[in-house]
Amino acid sequence: MSFTFAPAASFTERAGVFVSLTGGTNSGKTYSALRLARGIAGPEGKIAVLDTEGGRTLHLKRDFAFDASVMEAPFRPERFAEAAEAAERAGYAALVIDSFSMEWVGLGGVLDWQAEEHRKLGGQDSKKGQSWVKPKMAHKAMVYALLQRRIPIVFSIRGEETFVPPNTKLFKSITSKTFPFEVTVSFRLEAERKGYIDLSDPKSWKMEGCHRDIFRHGEQLGEAHGSALAAWARGEMPAPVADIAPRQSGRERMMAAARVEAAKGAAALRGFLAERSEPQSAALAPLLVDLEAIAIAADAGRMAA
Repeated sequence: MSFTFAPAASFTERAGVFVSLTGGTNSGKTYSALRLARGIAGPEGKIAVLDTEGGRTLHLKRDFAFDASVMEAPFRPERFAEAAEAAERAGYAALVIDSFSMEWVGLGGVLDWQAEEHRKLGGQDSKKGQSWVKPKMAHKAMVYALLQRRIPIVFSIRGEETFVPPNTKLFKSITSKTFPFEVTVSFRLEAERKGYIDLSDPKSWKMEGCHRDIFRHGEQLGEAHGSALAAWARGEMPAPVADIAPRQSGRERMMAAARVEAAKGAAALRGFLAERSEPQSAALAPLLVDLEAIAIAADAGRMAA
């Protein structure tokens, strides 16, 4: 077999676009994922939704036009790869998988599969973790298969907070710890406001430099972000999202800035708070516990590194 090479500029086919969107309960992740998908697909593009949670996305059928497939257990990794290939073959302009977490924690998913393998070994796993071999190999094969797709995919992923004594709060995606960093763009949504981008923790998101101009901390995720990402994938210069995205109030901008400073550590947070006026300090008071937790986690992360 012979190979030929051509200038990169001559390739006009859209590059793969894969977005990992993590949110806790009531963070608006499903609605936001569909808004993002609509922006990627364009006004007329058809959207496919792989629903793994009993048809919960169907509650939004009055707000969005999409075709749905409700997946039942077992949530084996290869089934997600097969669904993505089917959506691509059918010509859909974008695919939303909600929730992708079921591939990891659902009935028949990776963790359940590993427990099944562990039982087969009589509860006596080897030091090499023999019970993990089959499920992890299947998960890796799924990831490789998904990355071969050309259909844009939005992975809606559940997130949860855990507490590390004495008072550190950590947020994690319910999926393989490496998956959010396999995709094109990954980030989480705020807990306090539905659909708002949260980049306060540098370890919780992945973006190339050009994507940071599209997804900004504290902005409400919407169709404009999807449209800009699709333009980037086509090799075009995307229009600034800030020009068409909802404007933030001064209070919202200040809260977003406070989270950014907290992510730099306790010293940066103290300096930021010291510069606030009395009314501003009062407005930030409800966030102080969360801000301090973010700062502690940031300092702890640097010490561990």
